[in-house]
Amino acid sequence: MTLSIVELKKRLGGRLVLDGVDLVADPGEAVALFGDNGAGKSTLLRILAGVLDADRGRATLGGASILGSAAAARGHVGYVPEAADAPAHLSPRELAALVAALKRVPAPDEARLERLGLHAYWDRPFGGLSLGQRRRSCLCAALLGDVRLLLLDEPTNGLDAAGVRELTALMKERREAGTTILVATHDPAFAEAIGATRVRLSAGKLRAD
Repeated sequence: MTLSIVELKKRLGGRLVLDGVDLVADPGEAVALFGDNGAGKSTLLRILAGVLDADRGRATLGGASILGSAAAARGHVGYVPEAADAPAHLSPRELAALVAALKRVPAPDEARLERLGLHAYWDRPFGGLSLGQRRRSCLCAALLGDVRLLLLDEPTNGLDAAGVRELTALMKERREAGTTILVATHDPAFAEAIGATRVRLSAGKLRAD
């Protein structure tokens, strides 16, 4: 499914953060968003994830809208926010069960838990987990179902070297399976490792980096 973003605009606190963002990403393509802190990278991902509403513009996946929490293609989108957070009392198991119920898909299988190293803290509350553990848990939930667009906000933050290697391998596999990946990052090595096209968000617009 092709991701198409057309003239996306968003104003926050009186400041025009996104000023007509345009982007097309084909199935299996990875795009790395670079930009200064506060440039609007997280805002763009949050809009595409249905967390924020855009002021203007369109965003479609395979021709169906993904804007808003009730959009037609929402079930094909997975999102890991920068803080990789969830209510402190929830465990990774409970978060995954909640997402699975919302998407009406099965819970993660044992192979996924083993690969992401989740067994040791699968039933511990999020409030007691490290950033890396939270990020792995959120990634597990984000990948549930038929995900065709994966949105990742600073995905290598909090991961050790082994975690980054595993994430890199997983992203390459997802690309081969046709998943489009949009990642906001300050990590050029990770962007290069997953073969991402680099773009820069500056003054509210996307440009080649």
